[in-house]
Amino acid sequence: MKKVLSLILAVAFAFSLAGAAMAADATTSTATAPKTKKVMKHKKAAKKKIARLKYVYGEVTAVDATAGTLTVKGKKGEVSLDTTSKTMIRQGRKKITLADIKAGDKVSARYSEVKGKDVAKSIYMRPVAAKKAKKAKKAKKATKKEAAPASK
Repeated sequence: MKKVLSLILAVAFAFSLAGAAMAADATTSTATAPKTKKVMKHKKAAKKKIARLKYVYGEVTAVDATAGTLTVKGKKGEVSLDTTSKTMIRQGRKKITLADIKAGDKVSARYSEVKGKDVAKSIYMRPVAAKKAKKAKKAKKATKKEAAPASK
């Protein structure tokens, strides 16, 4: 019985020392907490400076490959985009240049505002083969519909 009682007292003593150590850590961490809050505010301010990406999908109304500009007419109006050497321009999986895009093409673009200008991060144009395949299917259906009444 004495052994059990001494064991219980030893465990209780160990927990009391652990509690005192935790309390000491809590007081030192509150002293450094204001510094971390200032750092957190600074990081939030830096994140606010990063421009959010905007998206536009529509028809190309104007392209100037030499100036590196592209105008897209979307649902919310026309958006004039500048391109840089980092702008990725693709048609399907194939990389293309701004000179390959013509007025009337359907494109989707991701862009952000940099120093008051809308700068394109990426421009994606649908593959031409897909457009031709859709037109061919529509033409086949139209000819089948026209040919079907004539055979009856």
